Amino acid sequence: MAKNMYVICEGQSENAFVRELLIPYVGEKSGWMINLWPTTVITSRNRRAGRIYRGGILGYEKAKSEIKRCMSTGNYVTTMFDFYALPNDFPGYTDAVRLTNDHEKTLILESALHDDIISMDRTFESDRFIPYIQLHEFEALIYTDLSALKQLYLSKEDHNEIDKLILETEGMMPEDINDSPETAPSKRLLERVNYKKGNSVIYPLKTIGIDTIRKKCPHFDAWLKSIEDL
Repeated sequence: MAKNMYVICEGQSENAFVRELLIPYVGEKSGWMINLWPTTVITSRNRRAGRIYRGGILGYEKAKSEIKRCMSTGNYVTTMFDFYALPNDFPGYTDAVRLTNDHEKTLILESALHDDIISMDRTFESDRFIPYIQLHEFEALIYTDLSALKQLYLSKEDHNEIDKLILETEGMMPEDINDSPETAPSKRLLERVNYKKGNSVIYPLKTIGIDTIRKKCPHFDAWLKSIEDL
């Protein structure tokens, strides 16, 4: 029997990534025995206008509410939240910030998030929730092959700036590119090109491919492995 999994995304870029790349990748790898259903955290509602606004984790409670809603369906649930700018009310945050190794920080956060969600309702099965915190943010995946950005930014000036970014990050693993307001993956992109979050970033990621991303991003690879192991 096929297994269905909600992927709760921090924003629209992650949602598009799941829709356009992960759904066909995981589906084909599993013989379509694992189906991913992306959803994005609701950040606010305008009840008078009937509008729902999604994207970004401004506080843990809104993310927790979406996770609870999805867990209550009885399906599998995972997350795709950025480590960068994670709110300080997130489970495990106080313990995580004491560490120096960022990968260890994400493991602490993921474990604490798992325990907090499972403790909410005795009907929630432990193995149905697989939390994932992206090191350091979604844009890190692009750094597996920055040259793919040249299909999105076409001018000679843009290509020169992309080449500078390639040199700047040479020898760095994508998941090690850090989380300060100046040097986070998206901030480095913004310094070089007119980068905008959203669906457009999916095109270079399609060129790079999930298998290449997995080879250069071990934490991301471990997450997909845990999904495939279902």
